[in-house]
Amino acid sequence: MKLKLMTRNIEKLKDTLALISHLRKFVILKITPKELNVISVNSGSVKSEPQVWCKFSTSSLFESMEIQSMRDNTISMEINIDLLLQTLRNFDKANSEGLNIRLQRTDASGEQGTSTKNGRTASLALFYSNINVNSNVINHTFRIPVKILKEAQDYFQEPSHTDVGLIVRLPSEFITIFKRLEKFKKTSFNDIVSIQASNRDVGSLQFVLEDDGKFKVTVSWKTKLEFHKPIATDADTIRESLKNVDTMISENSDLVSPEVVNLSVKLKDWQSASKIVGRCKTVILCIGHRNCSLHCLLDETEDVELVYFINGIRSV
Repeated sequence: MKLKLMTRNIEKLKDTLALISHLRKFVILKITPKELNVISVNSGSVKSEPQVWCKFSTSSLFESMEIQSMRDNTISMEINIDLLLQTLRNFDKANSEGLNIRLQRTDASGEQGTSTKNGRTASLALFYSNINVNSNVINHTFRIPVKILKEAQDYFQEPSHTDVGLIVRLPSEFITIFKRLEKFKKTSFNDIVSIQASNRDVGSLQFVLEDDGKFKVTVSWKTKLEFHKPIATDADTIRESLKNVDTMISENSDLVSPEVVNLSVKLKDWQSASKIVGRCKTVILCIGHRNCSLHCLLDETEDVELVYFINGIRSV
């Protein structure tokens, strides 16, 4: 197993990690010759908690790359996201020419300063140099313990939709919905929100909080929304819709009957997506009767895609 990377611009990686660092302490880095995936998932409850998949093209992120692995040149590792993010921030402040990244093995004696506890028998080493005020070259080395996940590509698969009812591109102003819902996040009476989407007339999207008939609060998006019935639900088709939503519309879209989708999710799970939605340039909501997802592009370049998956709560 071998991994050597070099990059000069870590802004997009740093910004993306900052958007998801509040979700979990550890993330999974899945690296292939073509793509880097940063995955935030609770391995103990994959289906019950949200997942975030952040996708980077390696050609746009790294200037040079060497990767060797017996598993189709794919390397997956678990890493502390805060340590990685802080190291990238340190590099950003150093005004260095480039950041070198190496995967290093650690033997049972724990050499190279990494811990062998919890299976973390390797480290991701990040090297860079800068010149101080006295014109001296200062070398920096940070080693972050990692856990190599040999079976990760079999166990962790990007979730897919089986019943996407409607899709809609959300306007940038939609972040105000998250702000309005935030006031209910800390209340003890309810932790479930019902998301109701309809393609009737001008389209509607509502968020309903209710407590056994005692009260009912509805937060609605008042501006017109163009909902569409997708022709396919695979990841590649939805990814293409980020560039052009028309690619997911049936040729006979005018003949599609009106549809109403009602999905109940945990309020805190929905609200955890607020930083991603508020920062990303393009956001598409895919919603079905079992789950929903937010597909986002970080900026206009389409180099970084973030997908936030939420499973619905089944009625008892």
